[in-house]
Parts: sequence; structure tokens; C-alpha cells
Amino acid sequence: MKTIKSIFDFYINSSIHVALAVAALVKITFLKFEILGANTYIYFSFAGTIVAYNFVKYATISKLYHRRLTKSMTGIKVLTGISAIAFAYFGYQVSFDTIVYMLPFVLLTILYTVPIFPNKKNLRSVAGIKIFIIGATWMGITVLVPVLYTEGSIDFDMIIEMVQRFLFIVVIMLPFEIRDLQFDDKELETIPQKIGVTRTKVFGSIVLVVFLLLTAFRVELTSTEILSTVFVTIITLLFLWGTDKKQSEYFCSFWVESIPIIWLLLLVLMQSLFG
Repeated sequence: MKTIKSIFDFYINSSIHVALAVAALVKITFLKFEILGANTYIYFSFAGTIVAYNFVKYATISKLYHRRLTKSMTGIKVLTGISAIAFAYFGYQVSFDTIVYMLPFVLLTILYTVPIFPNKKNLRSVAGIKIFIIGATWMGITVLVPVLYTEGSIDFDMIIEMVQRFLFIVVIMLPFEIRDLQFDDKELETIPQKIGVTRTKVFGSIVLVVFLLLTAFRVELTSTEILSTVFVTIITLLFLWGTDKKQSEYFCSFWVESIPIIWLLLLVLMQSLFG
């Protein structure tokens, strides 16, 4: 059991799970817009997520992750190095334009971590914007860039998808902000710090309602789109209201980050049932 737990902890701490979540969101975008033969971008985003998240988590010592710097760090460094090579390899396979589209989000990740602003601050330390930076970055990587990579242009339905994806990411980040209340400096002014845990859940619920209602504005609307969005809204809502400041070790790092994977499985199942 101890060995299984060690393997599972490595899976979580090395960012493999969050990379699968990102890859799942990219695949959801491809399924929704019937984009075929774009697996290279999925591999590209998967490898890039491992590199980016490990850079963000371990490049600087934080209260949250300092306690996790154990013997597994050697394995994490090796995995990150291999992922960096894979990221470069698949980056060579995608178009140059795709790399250009990706650059703003890479820059955001760097600015989020590296203290290049006055008083040794980075974007993460700027009050009130952390969650929205993450939302914008995930939206860009999982909707905007892959659509431009495959389609070369954006239509109205894709804009709706971008807005929905941003709102979805903002909501699933709220459980993390509630969890991190005991670690985050008060200067960060996160949403739970500003309005409290209960109001944060109410705020997230309102955002989820907007996320759901935006589906009705799509030009091409299918029963699969409606049902999958309803189900993922309910699931996300349950996780949001099930969040507490004191939570199990894996509540956020595994279960909440599994929501995009559950969404993908739901979408695949519904498409197989309804065509």
C-alpha cells in the first residue's frame, strides 16, 4: 500500500494528472468542433503542461510545496526534462504559427512565476488576478490555440466556447483558493480572502449558471452539447459546495482536477449514444 501511495503521489506531484486534464480539455474542443487528426497538438499541450506546472510549483519555494520536496523531486526533475524534450519535439511538428499563438500564454506562465516586477514581485503576487490569469491561460491553451492551429480562424460558436472555458476554469480554481486560505498571503486578495468561503461558493455557482446559459447562444446546438454541459455543470457545482478549508489531501489535486477528464468521458459516451 505504501508503494501504491508513493506512485500515486508522484503521479499527482509531478503534474501528470493536471496535464491529462489539459489534454482532456483540448480533446473536448476537437470533439465539439469535429476536428480530426490533430493528436500532435494534444501531445504538445500535455508535455508543455508538465513542464509549465513543475516550473511554477518548484522553481520557487512556496509554503504549500516546500513540505512536498522529498526524494521524489529527483524523479520529477527527470520527468520534467523528458517532457521538455517531448515538448520541443512536438513543437517542431506543429506549425510555426501555433508556436507564435502559444507565446503569450508561455509569457504569462513565466511572469506568473519569475519575480521581475518591482519589490521582487511576480504576477501571482499581484492582488486579485491570480485566478483570472490561470483561467485565461487554460482557455488559450485548450481552445484558442488548438482552434487556430487546426481551423486558422474563429467563428461565433468558438468565441462562446472560449468564454465558457474561461468561466469553467475560474470556477474549478475556487476550491484550490479555498484550500490555500491557510497558505496564501493576505496581500494576494484571493476571492475567498475578500468575500469568505460561503460567498465564494455562491459566486462560483452564479458563474456556473452563466457558463450553462451561454450554451443556448450557440449557432449549432446539439442534444449532446446541451446534456454534457448540464452534467458537467452539476458535477462542478457539487465539488464546489463540497469544498472546505480543511479537506482531504487529494480532494483538489486529484478529484477537482479530474472534472475535465470526467467531462471528456461524458462527451464521448453521449456522442456514441446520440451520434
